[in-house]
Amino acid sequence: LSHLSKTNILATCQQCHPGATIGFTEYKPHANPMDAKNYPLLHAVFLGMTGLLIGTFAFFGLHTLMWLVRAVWLYLHDSKKFREAKISTQTDGEWFTRFVPFERLLHFMMVSSFLLLVVTGMPLKFYYTDWAKAIFTVIGGAETARTLHRFGAVITFIYFGLHLMSLAGKAWKGRKSLRAADDKFHFKRLWQVLFGPDSMVPTLHDWKDFVAHNKWFFGKGPKPQFDRWTYWEKFDYFAVFWGVAIIGASGLLMWFPTFFTRFLPGWILNIALLIHSDEALLAAGFIFSIHFFNTHFRIEKFPMDTVIFSGRVSKNEMLHERKRWYDRLVATGRLEEFRVKDEWLRWKNIARTFGYFFFGLGMVLLVLIIYAMITRLAH
Repeated sequence: LSHLSKTNILATCQQCHPGATIGFTEYKPHANPMDAKNYPLLHAVFLGMTGLLIGTFAFFGLHTLMWLVRAVWLYLHDSKKFREAKISTQTDGEWFTRFVPFERLLHFMMVSSFLLLVVTGMPLKFYYTDWAKAIFTVIGGAETARTLHRFGAVITFIYFGLHLMSLAGKAWKGRKSLRAADDKFHFKRLWQVLFGPDSMVPTLHDWKDFVAHNKWFFGKGPKPQFDRWTYWEKFDYFAVFWGVAIIGASGLLMWFPTFFTRFLPGWILNIALLIHSDEALLAAGFIFSIHFFNTHFRIEKFPMDTVIFSGRVSKNEMLHERKRWYDRLVATGRLEEFRVKDEWLRWKNIARTFGYFFFGLGMVLLVLIIYAMITRLAH
C-alpha cells in the first residue's frame, strides 16, 4: 500500500514528473555522501571532490601567499620606485592590442553569466543561511533563482560555443599555412601552431617559467620574463573548459532528469548534484580569490587591471611583464600589427564602472561563501 513500494513508486514519481521511467525511481532523495556503508560510490565521489577542493586551494593558496609576500617586500624596500613603475605602465603613450573586441565580448558574457550563476546557485547550496534567505527574498524565491540559474547556464553554453566556433574558424583559415609551396604537409608548422608562444596549450616552457617564478618569490633568481600568455593565465583558460564540461554536464543531468534517466540509473543524479555543487564552489572560490589576486590584487595591478575591458596594454607594461612577447614581435616585424588604433579613452569610465561592479560583487559573494562554510563546520 505504500506510495514508495516497488509497485507504486513509479506512479508516485510520475505525479510530478510525467515522463519518469523506472530508472528515475533509483534516485535517492535522502542519500548521505558521508555514509560510506550505504552509499559507497557517492561517498567515494565526495572524498574525491573534497580532495580536489582542498588540494587546489592549498596549492594555489600557497602560490598566492608567496607572491603576495614577495610583492609587499619589494614595495616596502623601495615604494617610490614601485609606484613610479606602476604609473609608467598606465600613462605610457604607446599602446598595443592584447584582446580583440570579440574576445572582450566573450569575457563580458563569461563574467556576467558566472556572477548570475553564483548569485542564484550559492543560495540554493547554502539555503540554511540568513544571507541565502535574504537573496531569495530579493529575487523572488527559490523558483525564480532556479530559472535565473538556468538562464545563466544558457549564456555559458552560448559563449563557450562561440569560442569553439572561433577556434575552428581560425584552424580552417590557417590550414594553408601548414603546407609549403610543394603542397606537402609540414608537421613542424603544425607543432608551432599547437605549442608555439601564441598558443594557450601549456608547454615545457611554462613549467620553466613556473619554477623560475617560484625561485623569484624567495629571491633566488631574477623575475622571469613572460611571453604573450603566462602559465597562470593558461591554467585559468583551461579551467573554463574543465568547469563548463563538469558543471555543465552535471547541471544538464539535473535540469532534464526524466530524459537522462531513460538510459541512465537514477542514482547518477545524486552524483551529479554532488559534483555540480562542489565544482561550482571550487570555481567561485578560485575566481574570487586566486584569480582576483593574479589579475587585480597584485600591488602593481591594484585596484584593477582593465586590459580585458580595454583590450590594450602599454609598451612599458609589455617590457615589464611580457618582454619575450614584445621582443618576438619586434624580431618578426609584427609589432605594428598590434599597435592600438581604437578610442579606448572614450569608453574608459564606462568600462571601469562595469569592472568595479563585477569585482565588488565577487568579493561580497566570496565573504558570504566563507561565512556559510564556517557556519556549516561550526554545526
